[in-house]
Amino acid sequence: MDNPFDLSNAEQIKQLLNLPDKKGLLQFLLKNDVIPEDLEIGLSHARKMKAVDEFYYLLESDFTENRWQNWFEKNSWVLGSDFVKVLDERVIDTQNISDFLMQSYDGFLDIIEIKRPEGGLRFWASSLDHDNYYPHSDLVKAITQSISYIHEVELRANDMKFFERVGNIKTIKPRCTLIFGRSNDWNQAQQEAFRVLNSSYHNLTVMTFDHVIERANRILGKGC
Repeated sequence: MDNPFDLSNAEQIKQLLNLPDKKGLLQFLLKNDVIPEDLEIGLSHARKMKAVDEFYYLLESDFTENRWQNWFEKNSWVLGSDFVKVLDERVIDTQNISDFLMQSYDGFLDIIEIKRPEGGLRFWASSLDHDNYYPHSDLVKAITQSISYIHEVELRANDMKFFERVGNIKTIKPRCTLIFGRSNDWNQAQQEAFRVLNSSYHNLTVMTFDHVIERANRILGKGC
């Protein structure tokens, strides 16, 4: 049986995908059975693999938070199934601007805050307290900022202007995910301290950039 995707077809698809409005074009091709669904799945997987490669490149460099914000905005899938949409609005009020306001899978408003992995920010304090690891002041400041964002968003739960600015996404008990620092060189005691740290918050989840890329690899079936 002849291969329906010979070189000429592949080249035509490549040329089509290089045209503007790729998303609209791809929807048209799928709707009209020009290309099969399996190919779209393959293309989506390839784009995600490319995004992971870019993530590793960013980790090796000292880019500003704007570059990281741009990457997460284009690749919010790495945050898992808890989030379905990055909102256009980031401003909570005149004094508080989050990295991302998100629509969660259950339709409510949540927050994402990221701190670039380089730049001297430290996760754990350099010394132990009674043989226990505890957060560095850099992390404490980031956690405090994240909790402040949660509080400020809650205050605006019944604010119609805020409600309209966030695309009519309701605010009920917002949660925040803070992405901070690296964990690629942690020992077992630090891993356990991290577990304890996260258990102390009910509306805040702390992740490192290494946790994010590990999740991305698992989503793509690449393992750890």
